Amino acid sequence: MTDRAHILLADDEATFRNSTADLLRREGYECDVVADGDAALAAAESTQYDLLISDLEMPGNEDLALIRQIAERVGGLPVIIVTGFPSTRSAIASIDLPVSAYLVKPVAFEELRARVESAVQRFRSYTAMRRTESRLREWQEEFETVVAPSAATPSTPPIDAFLALTLRNVMGSLTDLGQVSRALVTGQTTPHACQLVNCPRGLQLQAAVRETIRVLEETKSAFRSKTLGNLRHQLELLLEHN
Repeated sequence: MTDRAHILLADDEATFRNSTADLLRREGYECDVVADGDAALAAAESTQYDLLISDLEMPGNEDLALIRQIAERVGGLPVIIVTGFPSTRSAIASIDLPVSAYLVKPVAFEELRARVESAVQRFRSYTAMRRTESRLREWQEEFETVVAPSAATPSTPPIDAFLALTLRNVMGSLTDLGQVSRALVTGQTTPHACQLVNCPRGLQLQAAVRETIRVLEETKSAFRSKTLGNLRHQLELLLEHN
């Protein structure tokens, strides 16, 4: 993997823990190991991981205690459960938790590897979209600050501030889309970023671009900027080709 994902592996069985971690590292992942639920929770709260692989029957994970705490304190982090003692009760309880897979030991590494790859891709797509949503909210707040007139400032916003804000956030959003596209890449298919347009959060980004075009159109007489005109045109072309 060119951008190494970081995995936390929690299991009190040393042989499984260490051998699985070694195999994952050979696949290009970073992998930290712990032997109980308390250590796993402490690690997850102090380090940014892409995935937790957790044993079901180990100290600190009684009645899925670790998985429940991970869901509360590290929201969104996917979990793959591995267990030598499967039960209908634990499998049903996992449905309401951020569990990506429920695997029974001995686990074939090829199956685990495929599950890990899928979970990491989905989580990275999710986090990239969350960053985009946060960026758009910040963009809107900053834009309102820039364009809002006050008694101490001229009624026309400073052109340099508006340009810097607009270009920075447009480039940031495009960077986020690139990260989403990479997150969705599998071993078989390389999707184009345009495939994201019809997903719910992609539609939110599309709506934000339309709003930007509208504001640029309404303020063109105030700014009289060729650069802003070109920016509006490029955004319009982006929507047309999606």
